[in-house]
Amino acid sequence: MNKATIISELKRALTLTIPFFEAEPAFLQKSYAPGKWTARQILAHLTDCELVFHYRARMILSQPGCALSSMDQDKWTKTLIPTQRDMLLMRRLFTTSRETMIELVDFLPEQIFGRTGTHSELGTIRAWDVVGKTATHNMHHYGQLVAIREGTPWAPAGASADAGAAE
Repeated sequence: MNKATIISELKRALTLTIPFFEAEPAFLQKSYAPGKWTARQILAHLTDCELVFHYRARMILSQPGCALSSMDQDKWTKTLIPTQRDMLLMRRLFTTSRETMIELVDFLPEQIFGRTGTHSELGTIRAWDVVGKTATHNMHHYGQLVAIREGTPWAPAGASADAGAAE
């Protein structure tokens, strides 16, 4: 991984995701499969994760060896009431956090992203791992949003069609 590649991936994911924050309310209430998150919940999750990933990257970069907590995405979704959150405010938060992450990657020397922290579930992770996860995680959920928009089934990349849509 290098700076140019990750910046390009972060920008691409941002550009593809932003229009969904401005979608019609009916779209935001749809899901890609029964019992799965709605588009609104996915966008709230992406916004929350953007903050978490941003925080983790900054912690590792500024305090190598730091401890990083896991995030229970279902508890966040249940507790932080995505159905009542303002979509335009979420869009601004998502965009600002992503643009700030891009700025961070652009300004700092590449070798600093080799610094590590200790995640409570994953163990040792590098700042590059966190930054890379920011883009890949976004694209994972972008696939779900596209499936909702197109009314088609969704399966994680690399999964067979009958493997289901489990996250």
